[in-house]
Amino acid sequence: MNSKFIYSVLILALISTFSLSAQMTFDGKPPVYDSLTRTYMLTVPEEVFDNGPLQMFVVVDEGVTNVSINGQQVTDADVVDFPSISRDVKYSLTFTRDGVTTRSSIHFTFLPILTLSGSFGNDYVQGPVQLILPESEQVQYYQARIKWAGSSTNGTWTHKRNYHLKFVDDDGEKMEVSFFGLRSDNHWRLDAGTVDMIRFRNKAAHDLWADFATKPYYADKEPKARSYVRGTHIEVFLNGEYNGFYNMTECLDRKQMKLKKYEEQEDSVINHGFLWKAKEATPQTLFMANTLCDDTLDNWAGFELEYPDIEDVNPTDYSVLRNAVRFVANSDQAAFNAHAGEYFDLPVLVDYYVFINTLFAIDNVCKNILWGCYDSQVDKKLTIGVWDLDVTVGQHWRDLDGYYHSEAVQPEQEMDQSPACMLPNNLLFNYLREMPEFNMWVVNRYWQLRNGILDPANLVDRYEQIYNRLECCGALDRETVRWSDTGDIAHRDLEFDVEFEYLSDWLRKRIAYMDAHTFACLRGDVNGDDRLNIVDLNILIDALLHSYTIQRMAEADVNADNKVNIDDVVELINVILMD
Repeated sequence: MNSKFIYSVLILALISTFSLSAQMTFDGKPPVYDSLTRTYMLTVPEEVFDNGPLQMFVVVDEGVTNVSINGQQVTDADVVDFPSISRDVKYSLTFTRDGVTTRSSIHFTFLPILTLSGSFGNDYVQGPVQLILPESEQVQYYQARIKWAGSSTNGTWTHKRNYHLKFVDDDGEKMEVSFFGLRSDNHWRLDAGTVDMIRFRNKAAHDLWADFATKPYYADKEPKARSYVRGTHIEVFLNGEYNGFYNMTECLDRKQMKLKKYEEQEDSVINHGFLWKAKEATPQTLFMANTLCDDTLDNWAGFELEYPDIEDVNPTDYSVLRNAVRFVANSDQAAFNAHAGEYFDLPVLVDYYVFINTLFAIDNVCKNILWGCYDSQVDKKLTIGVWDLDVTVGQHWRDLDGYYHSEAVQPEQEMDQSPACMLPNNLLFNYLREMPEFNMWVVNRYWQLRNGILDPANLVDRYEQIYNRLECCGALDRETVRWSDTGDIAHRDLEFDVEFEYLSDWLRKRIAYMDAHTFACLRGDVNGDDRLNIVDLNILIDALLHSYTIQRMAEADVNADNKVNIDDVVELINVILMD
């Protein structure tokens, strides 16, 4: 028998005894022991919470005696009544094994429970993983290679960490797994929300982008392409200790964005798709300067190569990315306006500009962006994938006392006015903002979304639904006890109710500000004097007759159809006559 298999089985057996077993199962599932609180957690279907009594079939392990649950004596294969299930309810649990009597309690969640075991760091280490689903009647056992994830959040000072999980089979080979109805893959991520005072800004922002983002330029060839990740909140135990709630997500990679794979020839490789992640602010990630690079390395000037892997294709080819950086750095405004669409997926950039402004995403204007090219043999255009959106909606990337709810991230200001934001230094966005057509597209897109997804009530409701669900199952209470007063959050207490009120108020103020300032538009006010009259009409007609570009194209696009033509003249005449 394979030695790796024997090792895996032994480890699974040991860790199951250590972290999972409460010496019994409930409807086939073991409650999970938390050595910090000396209590057990059991996951049950969401519909039973706050919804009447629950009966569960209990099987007691051999050698376990004197089992009592909430004063009810339990023998093997008994049915136990739980009068109510809610976040505040705990049931006493007593049992004896090997002459030792344990007195504890059971509490409930409706989130999946994941257990990890091992000593993890910056390098992958193999360890057992167990997943218990609320609706399932069994534990799902896996092996995975696990390490810390992130950059600024995996330092020695970090307490609640992010994790990469790469699942493997009994021989240590890559194994693809599907969770929660999401994609099948071997690579998954546990997002801790380490510095986020409400712990779910990242998930909410990804969900928002998923709901309104324009599909990338190659969507006709790849309709399932996604420029975001999906995930589900779960409860995580690490080495027998409760570690808080996490968002277990897909990874944003070639597979998620459906970029075309490279081809292996007999003596060469033909590259097609590429993916790079901007990881730090540099002149190159800000599109301000171009430099030479070494195609044998997996990084260049603040960009990290995500696909193809340097171990699979070496040397790689940075030319698509470098040419885009060179184009912006060496262009004037006129050249940029004429050729930007050859290098960038402009409809996606329109949405991204609305998106980062709406959420005040100060950490996502030059870094935490993925730049993808679908097929460099056909079209060298770059599109965007979103990533790491916890520094949004009034959250600063530093959480020390002077930065908590800092003025630098308050909603009633332009992003380029914030000292915490690199937007004024990003030459790509500077040129885009001075591009009349881009401004027209952005304003029209904002107001299109403003009547639906970006309605402030809808935005607040999006965050409130996540908040209510985590509160209902007790995850917020457990997170507060587990992670308050840590260095991750400058030794403050987690006060989820306070943070949610701040976040909700922030969103309402942000939309009101953008309505009046960032994306304000008086249709027909072509000369910018805040009035609609014959002067505006004459300028519009003259521009159309002599084919010159109007700088205030959003205002000139009176009917908001992303074009300036005779239809806008007719519409403006009607507006003036009706005034």
